Amino acid sequence: MRNHEPYNDIEVKSKPKSKKWIKAAAAAALIAAAVCCWYAAPRMGAGAKGGNAAAEAPSVTVAVVKSADISARPSEYVGRAEAIQSVQVKPQISGEIARVYFQEGSMVREGQPLFQIDPARYQATVELRRAELEKAGASLAEADKYYRRVTAADSRAVSAAERDSAEANLLQCRAALSQAKAGLRLAEIDLGYCRITSPITGKIGAAIFTKGNYVTPASGPLASIVQMDPIRVSYTLPDRDYLDQLEYFKSQGAVYKTKLVLSNGTTFGAAGSRDFEDNIVDRQTGTVLMHLRYKNGDGRLIPGEMVRVFTQSVKSRMVPVIPQTAVMADAKGDFVYVVEADDTVRDIRVKLGREFGMQREVDAGLSEGQRVVVAGLQNIRPGVKVKINAPAPSGKASDSAGDGRKKED
Repeated sequence: MRNHEPYNDIEVKSKPKSKKWIKAAAAAALIAAAVCCWYAAPRMGAGAKGGNAAAEAPSVTVAVVKSADISARPSEYVGRAEAIQSVQVKPQISGEIARVYFQEGSMVREGQPLFQIDPARYQATVELRRAELEKAGASLAEADKYYRRVTAADSRAVSAAERDSAEANLLQCRAALSQAKAGLRLAEIDLGYCRITSPITGKIGAAIFTKGNYVTPASGPLASIVQMDPIRVSYTLPDRDYLDQLEYFKSQGAVYKTKLVLSNGTTFGAAGSRDFEDNIVDRQTGTVLMHLRYKNGDGRLIPGEMVRVFTQSVKSRMVPVIPQTAVMADAKGDFVYVVEADDTVRDIRVKLGREFGMQREVDAGLSEGQRVVVAGLQNIRPGVKVKINAPAPSGKASDSAGDGRKKED
């Protein structure tokens, strides 16, 4: 019996150790399971999110870039009507306005009286200068007589000094006569300035100074006059169109068949003639200044009025065009969103040309066949896959195409 006691003691003591080992193994298993779940959770979430993203691909409407022949389309520019001659009527002398001859806003002729400045003071000055002239003439006659007498006398009876003095006095009297003549002429000019006449034929504005006002040359203009017929229209021509327009000028001769649309939307019917073109291209704007001249007998064109100038080009050109609604802009310039073959969106910088109604000419950046987004712009970014709706007809787009016109960084 004693031989078995040690064995029993060992067996009894080993049972607590076995239980501790089992607990440790169970804890390790729980930790491993938690770690596996922790790693698996993000992958499952990512898969779910990817599925939702694919299901929620934004819908957009696109238009296909097409080339168009712009030779038959008139080019449109913004112009301004200008008076060929424009003057501000200013006084040349000081005085009180005694009379105003014209009706404000009326047509006046060249040489027509406009204002009368009180001439009394200037008339008196003319009379004074005339008297001075007569006096100078009498003095000259006396000096001339004396000089002739001295020079005719015997050299022994008249000294050389007396002869020199007579000659000097004669010269001084001649100068005084010339001075008196000039003084009278100036006085007559000032008297003439009392009546102010129109320097051109045109339409006069409001009388800034009226009867009873004292005016001076520093008072500013009394009224302004602009020539109405003929009149010119000034506009700037982009350098890329300049050669085409020159070719059209040559084909049309002196008469330039343009179409002017006035500020109220009506068409100005008179034909224009080529009046002026600048000799340089403006470096800042890349344009050439042009002037066209028009007959304006009825006064429909008013100086300063904004007009739209439509011109025709002879040269035939096929250029890509896109709807206006596809164009967006940011600080770097104009750009469009293009949908690639795999339905991924990419932004492309473009250089734009002229406008043709709802379309815009593309000078650089796009080619025929590319798809540009015209609706749903607010829901897309570069690199995003999109769902394509039915393509929009060329030059047309949904009303929602205007959303999100500014590119976000």
